[in-house]
Amino acid sequence: MKTVEIFDEDNSIIIDDDYSTTDFTFYPEEKKIKVSSSVKNDCFYNNDTIEYKISADPIEIWMRTLESSHEPPLEYSIKDGVILESEIKKKNSIFPDRIENLKKEVEWSKVPLFGNYEVNLYILSKHPEIISKEDYKRFLRQSAEKIKIGVSKIEEAVKTDSHGLEIYKSEYGKNIWYINSESEKKEMDEYYDLPEKKRKDTNYAKKLEYIEKFNNSLFDEKSPKYVGIPNYEFKMSVEILEYIEKLLDKKEIVASEDSDAIKKNPWRWLGYTWTIIINLITIGVVLAIYDKVYANFEIIVVSILILIYLSLQSFSMIYGRTIWQTALGLDVEFKRIRKLLKNEPNKDEKDEMQEAKKTVNEAMIKMYINAAFLFIIYLITLLHLFGALQN
Repeated sequence: MKTVEIFDEDNSIIIDDDYSTTDFTFYPEEKKIKVSSSVKNDCFYNNDTIEYKISADPIEIWMRTLESSHEPPLEYSIKDGVILESEIKKKNSIFPDRIENLKKEVEWSKVPLFGNYEVNLYILSKHPEIISKEDYKRFLRQSAEKIKIGVSKIEEAVKTDSHGLEIYKSEYGKNIWYINSESEKKEMDEYYDLPEKKRKDTNYAKKLEYIEKFNNSLFDEKSPKYVGIPNYEFKMSVEILEYIEKLLDKKEIVASEDSDAIKKNPWRWLGYTWTIIINLITIGVVLAIYDKVYANFEIIVVSILILIYLSLQSFSMIYGRTIWQTALGLDVEFKRIRKLLKNEPNKDEKDEMQEAKKTVNEAMIKMYINAAFLFIIYLITLLHLFGALQN
């Protein structure tokens, strides 16, 4: 069973199925993705850094690989977009077409938007400066309609076919095949029991040929019967449509979620308000102190004391921010180690981490508010200090 977990706070997606686990971490500002994947019950990891670019009209994504490696031990096949051909050829187990495949990876190539739909649709959502939220939502709606219409045309074509075809749904998606029967199974067994040279004259071989022609008539863009979608969109149509609906629902409830968060946690906003009030009172106290001192010497002493206070407050803020950044870096490394050890965090641990991040984010917002007011006090202090020094 395939599961997709989206962590917007970390700009990451984890896709887990019966065979592998793949972790995608996105860097929208750099237009890069870091991908780490491993087969189940195996500590061997494949790592890739992929660069992408987006066009809005038409909506397309292009990608190329900048770095590719596997571990343990850590070995690279691509660095800085360059294939390490000399290193690869030292390996005795190199596949004949490995270098050619890597050459394709380092070149820009257009990717099918719904070939890896979880990742590609997430990328589009992270670039409102290229594709606005309205255009993104419209694109999702249009894509869903296109797939639904295409599937409907395929169903109609299968229904009116005279060779006994039907649509099957398996773990690999939808397929068009003959109605399952005992004679069908017998023909298939006989076909695979024969030597390859003798298979082409069997009835089953003729069925295979017909299926291929039938599919080509539906999925070839040059065919007059083209249904408007490629084969892979038909195969995964159920999953793609469910995912699009999930994204559309998410986009529609963002505003209500924010309002609910305010209702559930009003103290958060009261905390910001209280921080502003405290800072306004502090500025009032500073102005009141300066209003009560007249001698230049007193003004200089008071100004120096205030500057010392501001320095201590600034150091505290910088130190707190450094600690938070260090903790984030350690968290990333611990996640990586836990992946290598096959000790993925459970839901409670993930929820706890998200709550911790929310708490720290609130503290960071208060810190920025304090920093803005400290800067105002700093300007007031310098104004009085320079005035006293000039007299």
